[in-house]
Amino acid sequence: MPTKAKKRIIRFYANTLRALALLCRFLFKPSGVSQKGKSPLRIVLLVSRPQDVELLIGIHKKARQRKELLLSFWMLKKCDVRFPDVLLLLKEKEIVVDQFVDFTSLLEILKEFMRTDVFLSTVESTASKHKLPYILTRMANAADVSTYTMQHGFENIGLSYRDKVHGSDVKFAARTVLTWGPTEGLPAWVGKDTLDKTIAVGCSKEFVVLENNPSVGIGERPIIGVFDNLHWYRYDEKYRETFLRDLKTISEQREEFRFILRSHPVSIRKRSRELAEILSSMDNVDVVDLMGRGETLTTSWLLSNAAGVITTPSTIALDAALANVPIAVSRYELDLAYYSPLSLLDGLKDWQRFLDQLSEKSGASNLKQDGERFLSRVIVSGDAAAKTLDFMTRGE
Repeated sequence: MPTKAKKRIIRFYANTLRALALLCRFLFKPSGVSQKGKSPLRIVLLVSRPQDVELLIGIHKKARQRKELLLSFWMLKKCDVRFPDVLLLLKEKEIVVDQFVDFTSLLEILKEFMRTDVFLSTVESTASKHKLPYILTRMANAADVSTYTMQHGFENIGLSYRDKVHGSDVKFAARTVLTWGPTEGLPAWVGKDTLDKTIAVGCSKEFVVLENNPSVGIGERPIIGVFDNLHWYRYDEKYRETFLRDLKTISEQREEFRFILRSHPVSIRKRSRELAEILSSMDNVDVVDLMGRGETLTTSWLLSNAAGVITTPSTIALDAALANVPIAVSRYELDLAYYSPLSLLDGLKDWQRFLDQLSEKSGASNLKQDGERFLSRVIVSGDAAAKTLDFMTRGE
């Protein structure tokens, strides 16, 4: 339960949202001021995190082919400060950021919304960490802009994932929520107010790799790609200890495989010296960042060359399935029904069973079929970027 201080902050936050919405309506709603509806149709895409680029770049490419559309990229200033490489990546894609957004620029943003037709974000919700995109969306609603938010990860709070911090009370300000998978496949706890405004379009992200073709030369060992996001608060100490213990034990027992561990960037940043020493002590586990091989042993390279992938709950499972790599997800008492029918690991025997299946042609084939069934359940087919643009331009 929130503390009294947290409740006061939430109450102040909600009052601020209402005040901003009223201010927007009062200042910029008068007839003749708005540019809404005039050609070209102006669509604003908001970048809140590095991962947003891979979700939005496909939409950008499609929009460039349509003369009646004008795309404008905005970026949270905090994202630019924390992740300066994002701006460089956008420049490589020939994308110019038109507006950097923080709390000091909201009045300027209000004016921009008056000549905007569509506003799309990837991370907005009532969760405190999404507060600025949420405020922007509320402001856009008040300015009569068509607002959309897009599922930004396989496990998305308010849509496909909940925990003790982010429960079914998480809501979205956007008038339309775009999902990767069929809306009827969303968990039963998702509220009617969210379900009523969801539309399934698929996943517009540029996937890491679409083909897995591991080649094992003479003397080389098949690679097992291991991915972790152990920094996440959803994992308790027991989960972390068990995952690390089983990784160490299996790597020692199954020396016919080469284990390569690639950790989430935040996991690396928050890694303790003790954990770094534990990882360094694993003789048959190559830890990418500790080797200084991040530029060569990329996620793309691993998914292209690994015989199998083991991951903590993550969108990596989706990337691996799309690359047709056999996947196992470490469960350890978590509710991971959303990953069915992928292999789920609850103990060392499950790690052994997964590797045994990889060693057999029929077993590896069955694991790949599980990945295909998983994809058919969690992603709708078709060109997600084109469908997203079509929905937004038709005002659905």
